[in-house]
Amino acid sequence: MRFNIKPQQEIYLHPGERFIIRCRFQQILPHSHFAVEQIEPLIDEQSLNENVLVTYSADNTKPHRRYSFEAKIKGLTTEGSIILQKLKNPKPHELRNKPRIDKNTLPHIRVKCQKKESQVIDISSNGAHIILYESDIELKIGTKVNLKLIFDSGDMEIEGKIIRKWDDEFQRVHLAIFFEENDRIGKFIY
Repeated sequence: MRFNIKPQQEIYLHPGERFIIRCRFQQILPHSHFAVEQIEPLIDEQSLNENVLVTYSADNTKPHRRYSFEAKIKGLTTEGSIILQKLKNPKPHELRNKPRIDKNTLPHIRVKCQKKESQVIDISSNGAHIILYESDIELKIGTKVNLKLIFDSGDMEIEGKIIRKWDDEFQRVHLAIFFEENDRIGKFIY
């Protein structure tokens, strides 16, 4: 499959399960290399020669049509770009291995993140998308957080890791959290 990423298109680098690096595609370089602009979080020289999974949406009108390929981090520029070498050709990719349940399906779910009331947008046995009500909590990508999930049928506490963080147009802080113990929550949501 051809390299079908457009300049300035947002792509994601997955270095294992530590976190996700949000980038913008810059250009194709010779010898299967390409450059991306780092958005967040920034990486340093310790990541050189590390293999990553690159994921992206091939068509913005179909957000669920994602592709992936393996690449190796070959260099960092002084301008903040990452130089990668494509190791395999892109192929269709599904990031989720458990179905995600929308908040409207579970209207009586509440969550506390680091003991502060928050809002669940969606949840699966692998993770959750939440909005922090109190943005005074300074949390970074890669940080472990404690969540207390409150369901009609009971409560549970679970530890998760922040893999993405962003602000919406209303300046609310969104977190994508990966659960390290991913089968405990299934009895409450499936």
